[in-house]
Parts: sequence; C-alpha cells; structure tokens
Amino acid sequence: MYAELGRAKVVVNASIDMAGPDRGNMRCFETMGAGALLISDSGNYPAPMRDGETMIVYEQPQDALDRIEQQLDSGSWDKIGWAGSRAIREEYSKKRQFERFLELV
Repeated sequence: MYAELGRAKVVVNASIDMAGPDRGNMRCFETMGAGALLISDSGNYPAPMRDGETMIVYEQPQDALDRIEQQLDSGSWDKIGWAGSRAIREEYSKKRQFERFLELV
C-alpha cells in the first residue's frame, strides 16, 4: 500500500463528522509519509500538517477538484508532497518519540 501511495501524485482524504473539527487520521499520516500530496478537508490538524506548505486543504467537497487541478497544473504537488514527508519524518521520528517519552517519566 505504501508503494502505491508513494507512486501517487495526489491522495484525497475526507474526514467524518464524528471527529468534530479535529483532523489527522491515519490516511493523512500514511499519505504524507509516502511523499504524496495530501488534499484534505478543513479542520484542526496536528502541527506538521500545514495548508499550502505540507498539504492542501479544501473547504467544500466541490472545491477539492479545483485544488487538485491547481496543484497539478502548477507542478507544486511534488514540492508540497515531499515537504509533508519531511515534516512527518522529523516530527514523528524515533528520536523525537523517545525524547517525548523521557519527558513523561
């Protein structure tokens, strides 16, 4: 599955309403980690997920296609996709996880 995500240019995510405004499901992390461009609905995302920098956000479902076309036409999908991958690797690295664990104990 990760190989397929890595070959994809764009992966679209749509959250469900039961999470309220909070976002960042496993698909988001997997997509960004694989270097594909994540396009997802608006909401509250974890720190490394930033609209226009490490991912793209759409407001309404009908806007998603416009956002995808903008990224593919401009060629910025690759730059943002790899920025997302770097952000995930840095924020959730084993080193950072261990440091956070030590802060707890």
